[in-house]
Amino acid sequence: MKEIDLAYFPIVGRGEQINIVCAIQGIKVNNLISTPMGNDFDKDKQAPFGTVPWMKDQSNGLELNDSLSIIQYLVTKYVGPLTPKSSEDAALIAMYWGWVQDYYSYVLSPFHDIITDHNEVFWRNLRLTDTLADGGKEKAVSNLTELHNKRSAYLEKLLSNSNSTTFLAGEECSYADIFLYTCVRTVQHTPGFGILRDACGGDPFSNCAKILKICDEVEKIEPDFEPESVGFNAAHLEVEETEALPSKTAGLELSGSGDGEVLTCLLYTSPSPRDQRGSRMPSSG
Repeated sequence: MKEIDLAYFPIVGRGEQINIVCAIQGIKVNNLISTPMGNDFDKDKQAPFGTVPWMKDQSNGLELNDSLSIIQYLVTKYVGPLTPKSSEDAALIAMYWGWVQDYYSYVLSPFHDIITDHNEVFWRNLRLTDTLADGGKEKAVSNLTELHNKRSAYLEKLLSNSNSTTFLAGEECSYADIFLYTCVRTVQHTPGFGILRDACGGDPFSNCAKILKICDEVEKIEPDFEPESVGFNAAHLEVEETEALPSKTAGLELSGSGDGEVLTCLLYTSPSPRDQRGSRMPSSG
C-alpha cells in the first residue's frame, strides 16, 4: 500500500513539492490541514518538532517531520521515476535540492516579511538576519533582488557549463527539479512576488534559460496518481489582480488555478504567535 498522511497548510511552501513527488511516484496522499490554518492536525502537539510538513506512512507507521527526509524516504522506499539510479545521482540531486533550499530560505522567506509588512524584529531575526533592519523596505528589496540575481546566476552558470541535460542532474527528473519548479513559478506568477518582478523589470528568471527550460519540462510530466494538491492560498493578502498560473503542475490540478481567479502563493507556514496580521514564518522543516 502506497499511502501517506501529510500535514501542512493550504499553501505551496515546502509541502507542495511532496504532493507532486507523490503524484509522480504513484503514492496516495491524505492531506491534513494543520493548525493554525486548519483543524486536521495540531502541529504543536502532534509533530515531534512542532513544525510541518509532517508525514506518516500508512504501511509501517513511520513518522517524519522534515521536508528533505520525507522526500528522500518517499523516492527510495517507493521506487518510481524520481528514484535515484545510483549513489552518484543521489548525491547530485541532494546538492541541487540544497541550492533550492538556500534560495528558498535566504531570498524567498525574507521577501515574505516585506510582502506582509512583517515588522516584528524578534521573529525576523529567527531567519538569521533582519531584512528590514538597515534602510527599511526599499533597501531590503534592493538587497534581496541582488541576492536573487547572484544566486540564480550561479545556478544558471553551473548548468550552462556542465554537459547539456534536460534536468538538474541528468536526463531524468528528480525531486530537486520539483522543488525548483515550485519556487520559480511562485516568483513568476503570484501577486506577492510582484515586488521582485518589479525590481527586476519583468520576469526575475528572464536571463536563466536553463532554469526555465527545466521548469517547462517538469510541467510536461504526467502523474502516476493524482492526489489532492495543497494548492495556492494566502487570503490575508489583499491583491487586485494577478496572472494566471498554468492549470496543471506535473499533471496536478491546483486548487484555485482557474483563469481570472486571484492566485496568491506564499512559501511560509505558521503565523507568528504575536502577529495579528497572520504573517507566515518559514518552516524549519
